[in-house]
Amino acid sequence: MDSGKELPLSHLKKSHGAEVTVRLKNGSQIVGKLIVYDEMMNLVLDSAREVDPTSGEVKRSVGTLFIRGNNVLFVTLE
Repeated sequence: MDSGKELPLSHLKKSHGAEVTVRLKNGSQIVGKLIVYDEMMNLVLDSAREVDPTSGEVKRSVGTLFIRGNNVLFVTLE
């Protein structure tokens, strides 16, 4: 394997404890602090809130949220 390439879980490790944006397959966008993840991309976010993907406006706050990995489209570090 090319040492210049990083696997997705390496990026999650760097993002642990940081604010992340998670885009779900259904088009929803969730922003929150990444507190737990696993090799299946299951995520637990603290202070999570659903935001409008186009305007960034908060639709609702949901607190602590578990997101099943098979629903995740991508994760970005804020």
